[in-house]
Amino acid sequence: MRHFFYLHAQSARSALIKILRQPFGSLLNLLMLSVALALPLSLFLAVASLQDWAGRLTATPQITLYMEQSAEAADISAVNTTLHKHPEVQSFVFISKGQALKEMETKNGLQGLSDGLGGNPLPDAFVVTPTTLDPHELDMLQKELSGLPMVESAQFDASWAKRLFALISLGHQLTWFLAGVLGAALVLVTHNTIRMQILARRDEIEVTKLIGAPDSFIRRPFMYHALWQGLVAALIAWGLTCWLALAANPAISEFARLYNEQVSLRMLRPTELAAFIAGSALLAMIGARMAADHHLRRVGPR
Repeated sequence: MRHFFYLHAQSARSALIKILRQPFGSLLNLLMLSVALALPLSLFLAVASLQDWAGRLTATPQITLYMEQSAEAADISAVNTTLHKHPEVQSFVFISKGQALKEMETKNGLQGLSDGLGGNPLPDAFVVTPTTLDPHELDMLQKELSGLPMVESAQFDASWAKRLFALISLGHQLTWFLAGVLGAALVLVTHNTIRMQILARRDEIEVTKLIGAPDSFIRRPFMYHALWQGLVAALIAWGLTCWLALAANPAISEFARLYNEQVSLRMLRPTELAAFIAGSALLAMIGARMAADHHLRRVGPR
């Protein structure tokens, strides 16, 4: 077992040294891969930041339940209890008809309006904040709440929720599409790099096969070369994305401040960074394995 780990450590060290001995060619290759990785990563962070911002919005779609004028305290208490227990209700606020009239008089400078009307025409209301932005679930929740006892109507801004949800969904789809395309490009580039290395070392591989070395032994240095390539390219892509976020955040924050909002591009969380680096290394090793298996079958003793 100790010899097994020693062989792997030696292969990893040799692959790293080989990359360092060819700095110019390795750097060009790594920059190409890192740019390909940085594109979907930047789009992912933009969509994730938009989703985080949408979750903090005070203008989150709210459903307003208007009670009937004849609703009594028992009816209001029943609706209050139902909303407390509902799993899709994040929070709610009860606004009595008296409070609503007072706020309207204060806001519009119409003190004494109720005296001229001969009473309060406004209904009691509940302002409900749902736990979801999904338009379909919001429609279902609106229909359900509108059927509560003594609820005259339930209203919310469906178009706003649908636009925001569609924008976030489109961003996710574009991110996965771009990640898939550029991930395939990473595999192909690594495949081509390893293929060229195998062809350049054809004679060495033939001799190694003649003395009985298994394919796993011959393949190992190429796999570690791809591993280092994927790791370093992922780290460079992460650095490029961080630089882009830091450079863009002042302009984004200044623009958001015009609308009294606080918006910025967030950085990768540790788990996301680990998954990104591991995924990049895995894709690079897949490309190397494909190239090695394909060409080792063709490279044989003369």
